[in-house]
Order: sequence, then C-alpha cells, then structure tokens
Amino acid sequence: MKSHRLRNSILVIILLIIVFSIAVLLGAFRSSSIAPQAKQPLSADDMKLLVSKGRELVFAGDCMGCHSQAQGPQGAGGVAIDTPFGTIYSTNITPDKEHGIGNYSRADLHRVLRDGIAPGDRNLYPAMPFVFTHITTPDDIDAIYAYLMSIEPMNVPNKKNTGVFTLPVRPFMNFWTMLNFPDRQVPSEPDRSKVWARGAYLVEGLAHCAACHTPRNFMMGVDFARNLEGGEVDGLDIPNITPEMLAKRGFDVPTLSQYLSTGVAPQGTSFAGMHTVTHFSTSAMEQDDVDAMATYLLTDKNGKILEPSEPPKPLAAAAHPAPDSDMEVGRRIYMAACAGCHGMEGEGVPNVSPSLEGNAIIAMDSARDTIDVVLNGIPTERFTGYKRMYAMPPFSHRLNDDEIADLVTWIRAQWGGQAEAVTVAEVQKQEKALH
Repeated sequence: MKSHRLRNSILVIILLIIVFSIAVLLGAFRSSSIAPQAKQPLSADDMKLLVSKGRELVFAGDCMGCHSQAQGPQGAGGVAIDTPFGTIYSTNITPDKEHGIGNYSRADLHRVLRDGIAPGDRNLYPAMPFVFTHITTPDDIDAIYAYLMSIEPMNVPNKKNTGVFTLPVRPFMNFWTMLNFPDRQVPSEPDRSKVWARGAYLVEGLAHCAACHTPRNFMMGVDFARNLEGGEVDGLDIPNITPEMLAKRGFDVPTLSQYLSTGVAPQGTSFAGMHTVTHFSTSAMEQDDVDAMATYLLTDKNGKILEPSEPPKPLAAAAHPAPDSDMEVGRRIYMAACAGCHGMEGEGVPNVSPSLEGNAIIAMDSARDTIDVVLNGIPTERFTGYKRMYAMPPFSHRLNDDEIADLVTWIRAQWGGQAEAVTVAEVQKQEKALH
C-alpha cells in the first residue's frame, strides 16, 4: 500500500513538473511591462521632435557598436558574438522593411527593450542586453524609436547564427529569464545630485556597463550581487570598475570623463571591446552625459566621490634586479623589444604608443590581459581629436614562453606594483585561448 502511494506521489510530481515546464516554454509566466502609451503610434511631428534626443540615447546604448561591422554600414548588423554554445550575429536595426526593423511598431520596440521579446513573441538571446535596457523610461524608448526610424535603411540580410542557436531554442529562454532577468529599477538616492542620478540611469541601464564589467553565473546570467566587480569577455579579464578600484587606478572624474570621451587617458588607451565602446558610444555622447557617468562610477556607497591614488611605485626587485635573475632578464627583454616605442622609462610616445607608468591594465591583479597584449599585439587604433596609437606587433613568434613570462613579470613589478611572478603556465594558457 505504501509503495503504491509513493509511486502515485512520484507520478503526480512528475506530471506537475511536465505541466509547469510546458507552461514556461509557452511563455505563461512572461508578462509585458510596456507602458500603455506605446500602444498608440507616434505622429510624424512627434517623431521629428524626438530624433535628436534619440540619437544621444542610441549612442549611450552603444547600439551601433554592436550592430555595425568595422567595415560595414552602420546599424546593418553582422557582428559576431561568440558564446560557449555557438555564435550569435547582431541583427540589422536600420528601418529596412525586409531585413531590418522597418516594420516595427512603437510597441514592438518597447517590448524589445523592456521585455526582451521581439515581434512574433520571439524571445531574444541575452546578447541583446534587455536585462539593462529594461529600466529605460517609456519616453526615452520613444525617442530611440524615432531616431532608429530616421536613419538610412540598409538592405543587408542578417547572418545566420551557429551552434545551438540554429535549433529552436528560443522558447527555452523563458527558463533563463525566470532565473536571470530581475525586475530592476533605476538606482535612486534622495540625497544625491541630478548629475549622479543621470549617471546611474545611463550606467545601470542603456550603457549596460555591467554586461562586461560584472561576473556571470554558470547560466551566463549577470551576477548583480557583484555589480561592476569585473568580468571575462573574449578571453580577456574585464577590469573591476567599482569606485574604490577606479580611484586606486588613479581615476578622478575629469580623467575618467576624458577616457570615455576620447579613449585616451593617463591610465592608458581603450582597446579590444572597450575601444568599440569609446569609438561608437561614449565619444559620440554629449559631454554632460559622459561627466554624469564618470560621477556615478566614482561615487561610493556613502555618496562620496573618491580621490585618486598615485600610480604604483616600482618594486625594489624591478628597479634593482639581481644580476642574471628572471627579473633582470625581463628588464633586458623590455629594453630590447619594447623601449623603442614605450620609452626607457615607460613614458610612451604621443600618437605612437601609450605610457606604461600608471597604466591601469598593467596594475590589474590578473596578468592575463598584459600577457594577451604581448602575445597578440594591438592593431592601429584611432581616437577622437585625430589621435591614434600605432599597431603593436604580436610577440608570440618572437619571444618564447619563458621570455614572455619574465617580460610581463618585470613590467608589472616596474609599473603595476605587482610582485607575483608570471608563470610559463599562465602564458601557455593564454596562447591556447587565442586559438
């Protein structure tokens, strides 16, 4: 009798799980958060009035950075976003009616940005940062809609995704959103300035800084409990940009604003994914908004804008290395391979190479990004104000693993205040990540 009851109980539980799972797959627990105003179309006059405001918001969201190939038309999509499960390609967001969003209604875009659901009840993958744009106000979404509908339509087909994303997996995103899509609100503190509030709205919303600068869980969901504490993207460690860490790296509001506006600051130049951000997004924004973002990022939990620290001092082992030590080997390699561009004292050359003294990447606890730059180099990059940094060649075929380990160890001890030696295993691990 007891075994019969147990079996029936198990069957009921299994049946309930199946019913629940089917309900989730069908979107029974996905609700719309779009505002009632979105159900009425905007007039032509309203659209014209909103274009200028929408442009600023589109650039704040780095929409063109994600939806434009380096050598392709703006907004036409095709940018590869690699994941462990396959490649997702960004889509055409121009008002082309065949391949873009030309048939989107006002409400359609509201639902995309607020709920992560495209027309036809298609769940979007979280490569589209709807967990951040969710907090965008209805009026601002209207402005974004007006601007996107004003740009030139591009008749460019969307690229097909690869891997698991070729399968009908969109309904399963309903499970992901249940666990990784919190109903976030705009940060609010009654005693903070309007500048801080504007920065909070942009950083935590459209600018989606935490998408890269925050750790993710095993489901690739953003771990908001560790907001802005650093992440991992494309085989690189993404820096911690909490107020305390930014101040430790020597940033104040003017220098952080300068970095965001130009891509160049005493703490280094933007590269890799961050160069996309400064090129397509923050350098194109209004200066007041950039200053607001910098203010928010440097304000601690008590409402205090933190003072910057001095650059790390050279460690004694780097400044006066023992003869024939690994540190001395690293110093000699630097003088032979690097000093010609970066200077004997790491001072850099304007419009040629960045300074290494006070460089925030070199001062990171992890050596991974510095190793990657030495191995892989950096292409020529152009910044605002006709500035540029010339290409740094890769050294993966010029130096062996021991030499790279010694070189990076010395550089980090000399200008990053980092005493821990870089190992050959770390270099080899990053070499594998490049392939």
